Amino acid sequence: MRMGKPSGHGACIPRCKLPVPAELDSVGLCVHHFTWSVEEACAEMHRQVALRMATVERRAEIASYVSECALLLARVTGNLCLSDDLKKRILCTFQSLMNLRENLERVPSGYGLDIRLPRPGLFPPPAPVPSWLHSKSNASLRSQA
Repeated sequence: MRMGKPSGHGACIPRCKLPVPAELDSVGLCVHHFTWSVEEACAEMHRQVALRMATVERRAEIASYVSECALLLARVTGNLCLSDDLKKRILCTFQSLMNLRENLERVPSGYGLDIRLPRPGLFPPPAPVPSWLHSKSNASLRSQA
C-alpha cells in the first residue's frame, strides 16, 4: 500500500507496521485501525440508540462523531493511494456511519429515558390466583415446581 504524506511518528499501535497518514495525525491511527475503531464505535452507538439508552445529549454527541469521522475518511480517500482492500474497508466504514446516522434520524425526537407502559385496557387484567394454591396443604407441591 502506497501512502501519501505519512506522519513523522511510528506505528499507530504496538506491532502495527502501517504508517499513520497526515490526515489521521489527529487520531494517531493508520487507516486500517482507524476504520476498525470507527466500526466498533458505530456498533456500540447503534446498540445505545436501538435500545433507547441514548439521551438527547448523547444522540447529539453521536451525530457529531459521525460527521467528524466521515470528514476524516473523506480526506483520507482524497489524498492517498489506497489498495483495493483498504478502499473496500473504507466503503464499509462509510456504510456503518450512514446507517448510524439514519438510525439517529428515525428516533422520535421527544424520547429520553422514558419507559413506555401499555395503555390501560389494552391488555386484559391478570387472572386471579386460585385460593387453593395458597393453602398449606399445597405448599409441598409449590416447592417441587
